[in-house]
Amino acid sequence: MMKSNQTLAILFWHRKSRVNKNGYAPIICRITIDGLEDEFWTAKKVHIDEWDIEDKRAVKGKDFKTVDSALDTIRVNLDAYFLVLRTQY
Repeated sequence: MMKSNQTLAILFWHRKSRVNKNGYAPIICRITIDGLEDEFWTAKKVHIDEWDIEDKRAVKGKDFKTVDSALDTIRVNLDAYFLVLRTQY
C-alpha cells in the first residue's frame, strides 16, 4: 500500500559491463521508492563515450536526441504512474 508521503527517485545509467563489440552499452532505469529499488532495461543503447555520467544523458552521437527523448518519456510516464498510485492509495 502506498502512503501519500512516499518519494520516487528515477536514475538512468549505462551498464558498462555489457558493452558490445561496437562500444554500445544498454541504458538501465533504476526506480527507488522509499529505499526499495528495482531496475529495468530501457531498450536503448548508447556508446560509452557518448554518455554523460553526471547528467545521466546521452550527450553526443547521431542518435543522442532520440535516446534522450525516450528517457524523458520513460521518466514522465513513471512520474505520472507514481502520482496516480499515490493519490489512489
